[in-house]
Amino acid sequence: MTQNAPDKGPLDGVKVVERVGRLAGSVCAGRLADLGAEVCRVVMASDPLPNEPAEWRVHPFAASHGRLIDLDDTADATQQWLALAAEADIVIVTLPLDADGRANGAVLDGLDRDGQIICAVSPFGLTTNEPPLVDPSEAQMQAISGLLATTGDVSGRPSVVDVPVLEVFTGLNAATTAVAALRLKEVSGLGQLLDMAVFETCFVLTGTFLGKVLTGQAQGFRNGCRHPLVAPWNAYQTSDGWVILCTTNNQNWLDLVEIMGQPDLANAPDFATAAARIGNVQAVDVIVAQWAASVTTKQALEHLQSRGIPSGTVADWGTVAKSGTPVPCRRVPAFTSGAPVVSRAKEAPALPCSGVRILEIGPYTAGPLAGRFLGNMGAEVIKIEPACGEDSRLWVPMVDGISCYFANYNAGKKSVVLDLRNAAQKHSFLELVKTADVVMFNLKAGAMERMGMGADVLHRINPRLIYCGISGYGMNGSTRPALDTVIQAEAGVISRIVTQSGPNKAGFSIADLAAAHIAPLEIIAALRDARRSGTGTVLDISMYDTVAWMVGLSGPDGAPVLPPSTVVQALDGWVLVQGDAGEIQQMQNSSCAEVIRLMNAKNLAAVKMLELNEVYGLNVAKREGLMIYEHGKKRGNCVITAPYMFDKTPVNVSATVPDIGADTRDLIGPPTP
Repeated sequence: MTQNAPDKGPLDGVKVVERVGRLAGSVCAGRLADLGAEVCRVVMASDPLPNEPAEWRVHPFAASHGRLIDLDDTADATQQWLALAAEADIVIVTLPLDADGRANGAVLDGLDRDGQIICAVSPFGLTTNEPPLVDPSEAQMQAISGLLATTGDVSGRPSVVDVPVLEVFTGLNAATTAVAALRLKEVSGLGQLLDMAVFETCFVLTGTFLGKVLTGQAQGFRNGCRHPLVAPWNAYQTSDGWVILCTTNNQNWLDLVEIMGQPDLANAPDFATAAARIGNVQAVDVIVAQWAASVTTKQALEHLQSRGIPSGTVADWGTVAKSGTPVPCRRVPAFTSGAPVVSRAKEAPALPCSGVRILEIGPYTAGPLAGRFLGNMGAEVIKIEPACGEDSRLWVPMVDGISCYFANYNAGKKSVVLDLRNAAQKHSFLELVKTADVVMFNLKAGAMERMGMGADVLHRINPRLIYCGISGYGMNGSTRPALDTVIQAEAGVISRIVTQSGPNKAGFSIADLAAAHIAPLEIIAALRDARRSGTGTVLDISMYDTVAWMVGLSGPDGAPVLPPSTVVQALDGWVLVQGDAGEIQQMQNSSCAEVIRLMNAKNLAAVKMLELNEVYGLNVAKREGLMIYEHGKKRGNCVITAPYMFDKTPVNVSATVPDIGADTRDLIGPPTP
């Protein structure tokens, strides 16, 4: 077999024009350029800058793609802009804001909404009439949309994430929406207006906490580096640094007490079970901290990783940057074999991914959420599960006997039960591969190969197949357990969160979620390439590389990314002050409203940090279709819609969760012994 020579990228021949504005727009254009599109960046001197660092407009990342055209603020600048935009397949614009914060769509005048893909980016979207803030900065958006509500130490003090998380995720979502709209346009000729709101991007990222909020927990989500259900799971100071240690099962605990030289703790009543350890989490942390302080970081990691205990160090971003430029997804053309492809009837393209069949393997967040997003855009997603079902089906809280967590990441899919280590059932899976467009898996490196289902095997069966692997460190990388906390530490996120109590992770599972948002973009682009060439692609998505890429494009020189801010404790909550509030750290006898008035009098912008129940109570969070319930009157399971806003073919989100193996008989026949 010979390997196909790589072409210019799956978006070769696609023209993109970006009217430079928000960082999210440049992230979108940069991802499209990375996929092979030809990008032209247009600067209009009259365009107002968003409330973000001016350096973002000339960010090295933004400047690294496409040609730049600076249009003078002259009488014909608008006509020059429209002429450039008319040549594009995809147009990216930042919507200006009115005095009340509403997005102004006048910048869209003259663009061909029916024949082009117009991607409009703004804080709250085109249809919001009562934005909660006027032109919020990244830090202010973190404060009102949930990130600060979930990021901070166990004392409850919130911390800003010094990475423009929301801008980057919005840019990824915009790129995915644009490529999906392009897929539909190339089949139907239908253009689209894509209304991309930064707030809604963040709202989607709160999905891990959705069930707890809807079942009554209002706050208490700031937990440092701890895990709410498992201990020990935290950052511990060594003699020369920090180590992140995460026990995921009882064997990890048994191994740890041996490492610490305290085997008697294995059966001690206060620590013998996971429930006992989480109930005595402070005592557990003291014990582990005493051991960690007695060894170096290197020694700690050698001991822990030799026993398979998930662990890592809190790496400084500057150190991470020296290891090379991270690539969030590596693409390799499939090996050609000339094998026949089993054709099947395709649906009419009612949605961007209609007619696409995806086989999804793997638990928890990254793969399942990516699959659900693709399903929301019309794909048929077939979840391959063991006979007992995926583990997260049992995670609490539950509604009507169904895990809220599992529902949000898996609703709308089909379920097939197969043991891929059983020869007969593996054969059934391979028969299903013949009819698939995509196989997507979220497993440790080498897991598919060990089951005899590597890319070369599946491409002999189906040469057009998109083979997408999501793993901690890449298909050829480390097989260490890839837990979000560890990856946040190793890729530099934790080093960019300033706290008073030691390392804190971002409250959102950034590593899992970044991979879940990268995968749909890469898959849809690869499907375009397969349609043209008849040959599939291997997509290798590394969670570590994805997060390192995100942090790297945020601050390439290691300096602070966001303007300085201060978190002030008030009588009824916390206030984020944009700027240096001096010695003021708490005003516990004053309300948040009073603190905000005081700060405004000092010419410092201030906003109340919202707890998650308050975020969900915002008018912008109540947009019809943003949260989908299984039954009427907000009953049953609830799913947050996908972060893709098409004006002509809106996403289709289901809140119905398939029973374990509900579709096995229909898709592969009677159960195989």
